[in-house]
Amino acid sequence: MEHSRVPALAWLGHPATVVATFVLLVNDHLLKALQPGPVTGKLSDIAGLLVAPPLLALALSLAFAFSPALVRLAAPAATVATGIGFALVKTTEAGAGLASQAWTLVAGPSRVLADPTDLVALPALGAAWLVWRRSRADHAVRRARVLIIVPVALISVTATSQAPAPPAAVAVTADDDAITVFSTSGFSRGAAFSRDGGRTWSPAPAPAALPSPATRACLPDDPRHCYRVVPPRLAVDESLDGGANWKTVWTVSEGRADALRRNTEDHSARAWQGSAAVAVQRRPDGHVVVVANGNDGIAVRDTRGTWQRLGFPPSGEGFSADAAVPLRSPDVSLVPEYRNGFFAGLLGFMAGMAVARRHEPRTSRLAVSAYILAPAGFVLSLPSDSVLGTLMLVAGVACALIAAALTTAAAIKARVPGRAWAALLAIAVCTPLVIGAVFTSWVSGTPDDYATAGLLAWLAGGTGVGASVLVGWTATRNAAGRPAA
Repeated sequence: MEHSRVPALAWLGHPATVVATFVLLVNDHLLKALQPGPVTGKLSDIAGLLVAPPLLALALSLAFAFSPALVRLAAPAATVATGIGFALVKTTEAGAGLASQAWTLVAGPSRVLADPTDLVALPALGAAWLVWRRSRADHAVRRARVLIIVPVALISVTATSQAPAPPAAVAVTADDDAITVFSTSGFSRGAAFSRDGGRTWSPAPAPAALPSPATRACLPDDPRHCYRVVPPRLAVDESLDGGANWKTVWTVSEGRADALRRNTEDHSARAWQGSAAVAVQRRPDGHVVVVANGNDGIAVRDTRGTWQRLGFPPSGEGFSADAAVPLRSPDVSLVPEYRNGFFAGLLGFMAGMAVARRHEPRTSRLAVSAYILAPAGFVLSLPSDSVLGTLMLVAGVACALIAAALTTAAAIKARVPGRAWAALLAIAVCTPLVIGAVFTSWVSGTPDDYATAGLLAWLAGGTGVGASVLVGWTATRNAAGRPAA
């Protein structure tokens, strides 16, 4: 593709962008590890603001390739979008969380932190704009440079801020003196011990090797009184007759366990483990049970028979009830669900407009283009583990928005009544909001089961599409011979 047709390629190939790309690579993959701190953090932000706009402009140029006028708008749109997105990410927890989810789709488990002090890097966008203005598209050497810099830039931007694998409690042992929980975090091992029956925990020296997880443990002085775990359930069974009969005495419902699993998958590639090991310790006033629950931390039964979940605190030392991931409203990514809701609203809008234009004597080329772009956008925006995931998501959303614009243009030419316009727009907005609310409610625990939430979302989407078709049908039921678009 010639640079004169896609100026963003020349922007990517400019020496300043090339230098910023390699600075981003070296800083994020070498300097941050050697000297973590504000200097390398701000350097990453500055370099990223120089590289991100031309990459986003390239994605927009590819999406708008059918229109030279829109291609010319790609650079300013990308610059403005980068600035707004950067400000939201650095000043709001919601923006940082959304950015973490987006980078996780692209580059694996990632974490982006809100830090308003990073806004000092925003002037780099001005430098990026100057680079754009000085870019020229007719140099063969730049054309060759772009062939190298595009994949490198993609790797640089998407490989930053890799989040380490979170800790996981994998084994537990108990003796007369202490209870010890063994954990892993990435490629390292850790341990924590308690001498007061699991009430408080302190770090222990890292073990040379992890003990084998025991899925069954009995009281030392009563071998008929036993507890067991059955991975990957997040539950504990108790037997009073040596294992002949078992009764579940502590569990997390399947729906809440699914939410915790989704929370783990959002932040780590580690497979869900559930309850992995159990240990029992005799105390003067009864006995204590401690269960290693993988990424969820541990569960402790005190001498009174009360169970409590304990999570890994930010300090990384011991366990704490305050650090346990809440069973209701855990930090679960709903990006795929929100995306599906968006396209359900688009489908309803396009279907309603198509029915409202049913009396047109000729096929609308605008509408046909929209019918092609909408499914293409849906496919492009599917979650992907590829480094091109973000560009594909942007291109998919761009295709969807263009499809909506083309549908609107076709409806304007067909003179669809204003009341139908208002109703269809309202349904197109309400449908994704309802679908998003269903899954947000699921995260909060109502309904508990994800399958039920999925069914409700399907009903909401189907109702939206059906209502849109009905609106389009009734709006022009007496119309005939509409002018072609």
